[in-house]
Amino acid sequence: MKHRIATILSATLALCGAAFAQNEPLPAEPPDSVKAELDLTYGQTPEQELKLDIYRPKTETTLPACVLVHGGGWMKGDKEKFRPLAIALAERGYVVANVEYRLGGVAKYPAGVQDCSLAVRWFRANAKRFGADPARIGAWGGSAGGHLVGMLAGSLPAERFVAGGLEDVSAAVQASCIMAGPTDLTNETFVESLRRAKEQSNSFQWLGKLYDDAPELYSEASPITHFTGATGPVLFLTGDLDNPGRDTAGMEKLKSLGVATRQVVLKDAKHGCWMRRPWFEQCVDAVDAWFREHLK
Repeated sequence: MKHRIATILSATLALCGAAFAQNEPLPAEPPDSVKAELDLTYGQTPEQELKLDIYRPKTETTLPACVLVHGGGWMKGDKEKFRPLAIALAERGYVVANVEYRLGGVAKYPAGVQDCSLAVRWFRANAKRFGADPARIGAWGGSAGGHLVGMLAGSLPAERFVAGGLEDVSAAVQASCIMAGPTDLTNETFVESLRRAKEQSNSFQWLGKLYDDAPELYSEASPITHFTGATGPVLFLTGDLDNPGRDTAGMEKLKSLGVATRQVVLKDAKHGCWMRRPWFEQCVDAVDAWFREHLK
C-alpha cells in the first residue's frame, strides 16, 4: 500500500513539475554571459526608421550569426516577441540580429521582404563590429517571419527586392529555418482559404490584391519561386497540430534542386508553440542542431 501511495505521489509530482515547466516564463532578459545592443538603426524608409537588436555571447571569438524574423501574419507583431528566442540562441554561441520590418498596415509587399534583405546586408557589412562571421549567416523566422526567411533563402531579383542602401553587399543566407511559414502562396488549399476570406485575409491586406486578380503577384511572393540550386540548406519546423503539410511544396522543390532540407515536427504542438514550453526549448534545440551542421 505504501509503495502504491509513493508511486501515485511521484506521478502527481511529475505532472505538477511538467505543468510548472510549461508555465515557467521564457527568458526576458539576457544572462550575464550575453551582451545585448538594442534598437540599432539598420535602415531608413519614408514610413519608419528600421531597428534591430543584437545579442551575442561575451567572447572575443568570431561566431556564426543568425537573422531572426518575427511573425504576426505580415500585419502585426514586433521583434520583442522573439526576444526570448534571440537570447536562447545567443546562449548557444551565435550572434543574433532580431529584426523589425515594415508591416502591411505601414507599407505593402514587397516592403517587408526588402527590409529583411537590408537587415541581412547591414548585418554582414557590420559583422566585424559584432564579432560575427560574414560568411556564416543563417536566418530563422516563424509564421509570416518564416515566409520572409523563405524569401531570403531564395535568389531574389535585385531590381524588385534590394532597396535602402548597401546594394553591393550580399543578402545571401548560408542556412535557414522556416518555422510554420508558407512557401507556396499559390497552393490550392491556401488559395481556397483566401477566396473564402476575400478582403479580410492577411494576404490581401499585405499584398493589396486578391489572388484571382493577380495570381502572378502571389507567385512572385512565394519562396518556392525563388529557390535555386544556390539556396542554402533549409530546415522546416512545425507542430503536428499545426499544418505539417504546408512544408511539402517547399521541401519537394528544394530536393529537386539538390538542396539539403529536413522537416522536424513537434509533438502535441500548435501554431505559435515556439513561445511556450516545452516546445520553446525543442525549437531552439532543432535550429541549433541545424546551424551546427550547416554553419559551424
